[in-house]
Amino acid sequence: MRTHEVYIDHEVYVFLQEHARPFEDSVNDVLRRLLLEPGNIASQEQRSKSPDDTAQRRLGDLMPLIELSLLQSGDELVHEQPRKGIIQRATVTEDGWVRAKDQDFSKVSPALKACVGHEINGWRNWTHRTSGRSLQELREELRRMQDGSR
Repeated sequence: MRTHEVYIDHEVYVFLQEHARPFEDSVNDVLRRLLLEPGNIASQEQRSKSPDDTAQRRLGDLMPLIELSLLQSGDELVHEQPRKGIIQRATVTEDGWVRAKDQDFSKVSPALKACVGHEINGWRNWTHRTSGRSLQELREELRRMQDGSR
């Protein structure tokens, strides 16, 4: 990792402090979040180049759950981080994608990673707000329903 000394004026420092998570963020963490996380300036430029951001996109991983009415378009997904006092929220789209942090994801784990900032199993950790069940539980029910119809 490269390190560079950067001097910032007082006004910029105050701005960074206002956006920092107390006892958690370094100046670099704040800048990374503001510049590179989904929904911010730099990430929007990257997203516009993304193959997933086309008019005709493929169906997302949640589409089978929508087709069997285990989920509906517009349903809310939540992930609670009680120690931090944070609840992450996302929405199911009509084509089975997850909308989180002003960005659409075809897969559930990258959507949750965009929210929490590290690798995490979205199937296990996203909860369907309406039913109170994890996406993993809903996927297991889907498999049972499909096995019963064969």
